[in-house]
Amino acid sequence: MSAAPLQVVGALLGTAVFRWNQPVAAAVLISDLHVPSDGGAAFAHLQDAVAAARQAQRPLFVLGDLFDSYVSAAQVRTGIWRDTAALFGAAVAGGSPVVILHGNRDFLLGAEFERASGARVVAGALRVALAGVETLLAHGDELCQRDLPYQRAKRWLRHPVTRFVGRHLPLSLALSLAERARRRSRAVIASGDQSRFLPTAAAVAAAFADGVQQLVFGHIHRHATGEVGGGRYRVLPAFDQDGVGLLADDRGLRPVRFLPGGQVEPVDEPGPCPFPAA
Repeated sequence: MSAAPLQVVGALLGTAVFRWNQPVAAAVLISDLHVPSDGGAAFAHLQDAVAAARQAQRPLFVLGDLFDSYVSAAQVRTGIWRDTAALFGAAVAGGSPVVILHGNRDFLLGAEFERASGARVVAGALRVALAGVETLLAHGDELCQRDLPYQRAKRWLRHPVTRFVGRHLPLSLALSLAERARRRSRAVIASGDQSRFLPTAAAVAAAFADGVQQLVFGHIHRHATGEVGGGRYRVLPAFDQDGVGLLADDRGLRPVRFLPGGQVEPVDEPGPCPFPAA
């Protein structure tokens, strides 16, 4: 897979859309790992997915929220963040490229992680010819337009000044602030109308503009698939919960559970996801 700079070819509701430079015939796709500071089951699931990608010589696409939090550039030099970078580095060296989209918990992943891991970090969505189908890969938070508090916070959290300050905080302070933010986020998510966390119908329709035939995203921690206006969408479940992701090859995209030793087992196709009106 090419390491040439990616070209911005558009935007989806404020998220830059980049173009992958060449077709991808086969791949492993996962999302929302939320790897915590102690690694836990999430890191074990990640090791299984990486082993599967390496055995089949397939690229691995992580559609955001690789980590429970990543707020300081110093994190990659220690603990689980260093271990994850090393895991990806071995995969890349073995012929399985790794591509990571920014999520809402790790949008400060930057060049330091690319250098340590050999992975490509994409600060937005990615358009790619995947297994012969024009596909848009996104984290999915931009689709949840009814989650107004999050969308407002996203604008200032991703402001260049805020990003600069966060990435240069001392590690202990950065981790403390990130944990406080996660506790507050969990409380907000548990309250109020849960449908506000779903993608809106208009946002999903916008993702299929300009010839996109397939949309793959995560963020909402809900396994789903269905059709919208002649295109197919797939929602990846939270990978840390059960190690379920997608395999892409000449048979299309299909859900699987990643097992130790690089093995996989089929998973039943899920039902559709409701997309409320704006």
